Amino acid sequence: VIVSGPAGLTAAYHLANMGYGATIFEALPVAGGMLVVGIPEHRLPKKVLQAEIEMIERCGVEIKLNSPLGKDLTIEGIKKQGYKVVFLAVGAQSSMKLNIPGEVLEGAYHGTTFLRDVNLGKEVKVGKKVAVIGGGNVAIDVALTALRLGAQDVQVVCLECSNEEMPALDEEIKQAKEEGVKIDVAWGPTKILGSDGKVKGI
Repeated sequence: VIVSGPAGLTAAYHLANMGYGATIFEALPVAGGMLVVGIPEHRLPKKVLQAEIEMIERCGVEIKLNSPLGKDLTIEGIKKQGYKVVFLAVGAQSSMKLNIPGEVLEGAYHGTTFLRDVNLGKEVKVGKKVAVIGGGNVAIDVALTALRLGAQDVQVVCLECSNEEMPALDEEIKQAKEEGVKIDVAWGPTKILGSDGKVKGI
């Protein structure tokens, strides 16, 4: 099984319970895929996820970390090791790009990259004032994470014309507002402004 995210863990768990030997190859140094690097601690505590993964391992699933599919690990190579079937569970881990000027300035992050870096313990600096572009759950996760990193003024801007039209779950939007996140609907940023290579505005 390639990648230990939700699909990979579920497939390996069921295969093991059916009597098959199941091995997961995970590129990251931790198991869980986007469950561990894409979802903030306040939504999915790491100890809860780790307990689930340990239960799956007790069922007989082997997880090999730091094992990315690519140059050193190929599907043909896996088959040569005696594996009969390869299940690709790579998911959708890339952020959507805005394709607007200024997207590559220092201080401009893509949502999943931002969450991944925070969840892997990398140093991620946010200023006192943070703008998040988007109306989905990732945008709300980023906004609440920015607050937890010390931002004092966090604003979500999205194209949707109302909170009800936003793709984020209602309870997520409610939580964000209760924690002080400002949500501005019907806004479509056309460029990110910069000075000396750093974000200065939208």
